[in-house]
Amino acid sequence: MAYRLKLKTTLAHEVRRIAIEQIEIARGALARPDDRASAVHDARRSLKRLRAMLRLVRPALGETWFKQSNRQLARLGQRLALSRDLDVMVMTLSKLENGNGGLPKPVADRLRDAVARSRSKADGTSPPGADRSLGRALQRAQTLFAIERLRGLAFEHVAAGLEQSFRKARRTFREAYNAETDEAFHNWRKATQAHWRHMQLLARSWPESIGARAAEAKELSRLLGEDHDLSVLINFAQSSNCNGLARADLEALTATCLKGQRQIRDVARLHGERLFADRPRHLKKRMLRYWKAAEQLASLLPPDKDAQNPPPPAPRAPRQRGLDRPSARAATSKRAPRRRSRRPQAVEETP
Repeated sequence: MAYRLKLKTTLAHEVRRIAIEQIEIARGALARPDDRASAVHDARRSLKRLRAMLRLVRPALGETWFKQSNRQLARLGQRLALSRDLDVMVMTLSKLENGNGGLPKPVADRLRDAVARSRSKADGTSPPGADRSLGRALQRAQTLFAIERLRGLAFEHVAAGLEQSFRKARRTFREAYNAETDEAFHNWRKATQAHWRHMQLLARSWPESIGARAAEAKELSRLLGEDHDLSVLINFAQSSNCNGLARADLEALTATCLKGQRQIRDVARLHGERLFADRPRHLKKRMLRYWKAAEQLASLLPPDKDAQNPPPPAPRAPRQRGLDRPSARAATSKRAPRRRSRRPQAVEETP
């Protein structure tokens, strides 16, 4: 099912449904033994979706329950953070090495070896069954979205949660360019990701309009994610885990990463100006109107069941080959008598 709130069902059941789906996606990803990097990425993405939805319904949950639940989901994500950072560093090195004015290959190779050593060390310290333990913790997280706590959820709560989260995103936007620190830009990235997820959840209120906002927030999140990847790589190179890196190597890496960050941040500012132009209360009012109008429009349409699950097309008869399939010559021979019965046969002339 899509990461979207439906219009024709109660919000409480929709939030519960989406939460269970995302938890099962994360658990299924961690159970895959073949591709560890992809599994960790999929699991972390589902956890981010859960936390974004939690922020959207925050006014209905109460601050105490929200903070406890958000902290619990954050701890689950942190258990996967180191593994994900090491995987991303390898991809970031490839981009820097192959880009314009990129990192010299010997420097990239030495860094890649250091990342591989850290990866081996991290895998060795992981206790057996760590993913299974995390999967069980994810299953217990379903109680955070119990239907009893969400029973009184109304769209006014959702709109208030959107306003609160959007205000934070606008504030972190200003703070990022005032402070110009990696931490400030990372905070802006997390708030922007939350807004992107909120636009996904509310997309059915007006797919064309909300879809444009979601696409803009997604692109901005991607840019800020690349900025964060560069800062993570610099921090790793400066840490004790990166042995054997000469001072000149570190200087070359830092210069390349800072140049890339400057370019990214110049572009991200323009996306931010466009995405965060609205005032939070204006966005809240507009989303309220969109959702109420969409609900009324949906009530005039047929049930979703037939639209979403159309009957399968009638199966075609399998083509026959060989002796079982009549040839074109045989078909024409069968039709020939009817043509002869309608017109007289021509008389052949003797030479």
